[in-house]
Amino acid sequence: MVGHDWDLLDEVWPPFYGPGGELYAHTIPFAGMSSFLEMGCGTGVMSVLAAKAGCTSVVGLDLNPAAVRNTELNAARHGVADRVTARVSDMYSAVEPGERFDGIYWNPPFLDAPKEAMDSSIWHETMFDPEFSKLRHFLKKGVELLTPDGRIYLWFGEALGNPTLVRDLADEAGLDLRILETLATSAIPDPLVELFVDEEIEEDSAWHLHMLELCPR
Repeated sequence: MVGHDWDLLDEVWPPFYGPGGELYAHTIPFAGMSSFLEMGCGTGVMSVLAAKAGCTSVVGLDLNPAAVRNTELNAARHGVADRVTARVSDMYSAVEPGERFDGIYWNPPFLDAPKEAMDSSIWHETMFDPEFSKLRHFLKKGVELLTPDGRIYLWFGEALGNPTLVRDLADEAGLDLRILETLATSAIPDPLVELFVDEEIEEDSAWHLHMLELCPR
């Protein structure tokens, strides 16, 4: 992936199930940052790319302990373990007092779902955000953790979702939104299709994915 080999643990969401933000990591100005936070780090691809691009302090957060181990493995594999710290965290719970970041990134769950339909599996945790409460918290709290010139970055899709959602939530959090890159694809991952067996998903329907930059007003 992105020209490098990566370790992938069995308990971690496989990034090759769908096109992720790492495809457009070059749009994020890592070279101008000294500190970077990746929410939901998973395999740690973005954390490693940030460190390799010059960020001297990178924090990866994930609810899944296996993802934290996976991020540590890939940081060591690519020679940036001295720059990357991975922590088990429920959203921002493991951010230390006083920590601030030039960039905060998340590839969040794209889809709303009734809470009663959720289970504790990594698949549901990765794909569903009931009432988008996590995304709302990510933006509002994230603003408080930015340095004066810091930015928030999102890789967000509109498949079966609300195309104006992020812009609406950005307004709530006092953020201006800019689209850096857009990808239109019909390659909806099989696990996602299987979860929506009762929904009609047209094979040629476009799934728009965006790399977004959000700046405090």
